[in-house]
Amino acid sequence: MATSILKSLSHLFSSHLLTRCVKICSVACLLLSANAFCAQMFFSGESPFANLHINGEIVKGDYHKMLRLIKQQQDIPQKLLLNSKGGNVMEALKIGTFVRKYLLSFESEKCNSACVFISLGSVNHSADKRGVFGLHRPKFNRQFFSKLNAEQATVKYRSLRSFVEKYMLAMGATKALVDEMFATPSNSMSYVQKQTVYKMHTSPPEGYSEWIISKCGDDLTVQERQDLYDFYNNRSLFSKKYFAKLDGKSTEHFHCELEAVRIEQVRLFKKNVMFQPQQFPIN
Repeated sequence: MATSILKSLSHLFSSHLLTRCVKICSVACLLLSANAFCAQMFFSGESPFANLHINGEIVKGDYHKMLRLIKQQQDIPQKLLLNSKGGNVMEALKIGTFVRKYLLSFESEKCNSACVFISLGSVNHSADKRGVFGLHRPKFNRQFFSKLNAEQATVKYRSLRSFVEKYMLAMGATKALVDEMFATPSNSMSYVQKQTVYKMHTSPPEGYSEWIISKCGDDLTVQERQDLYDFYNNRSLFSKKYFAKLDGKSTEHFHCELEAVRIEQVRLFKKNVMFQPQQFPIN
């Protein structure tokens, strides 16, 4: 991954900024969930094609729950499968940052609210662009926010937007996507087609994409990818020789990318102190 992206994320989630955000949010007031149950998390599939499923509302503690599960599994998943109506923003930002650092891909059945922050961290989205994302601006806990006067509330929310916007832009979201999210009140939901959201988010990230090009060479062009797709649907469109060429090139590039990602994931996993035995118990 490009050094600039890593530096941007490291700066964004430095101890100073996290402390600042806690102060802004008044002891994690961001999007506190009324649901007492954490999201369901489990692995499926086998390495290097393992998937991590996160189903349900994202609540405080889910980030460390995910770390414990990965530590127990002793494997970084290839893909994150999300089905969530949203939840705690700070947890989503931490999970999204982890997703980007460990080069996870992303698929979703339902991804609303804070869940979108996790999706932005992925290096690749599912090719299936059907469905929608639910967007609205993040919010403070009502009990906390209602006790502020109008001027205090304005200052607090301006700081919150600045923090969240920095994260989104660092993850490759366009200003248009940021504005779309913050234009929708927290008590409402703007449903945007996945295809539209994907157009407002750089995926794969530029640094990651160039890294893969340097390791694996050129993948199929847009036209070649369309030809291969068309051939699968109607095998009389092109010669078998042309199909074999495209299929072989695509397969070779896929396996090269998979190998490069796995090597990087293993390197990071072994280096990361969070996964050392003394950090937290497995059970």
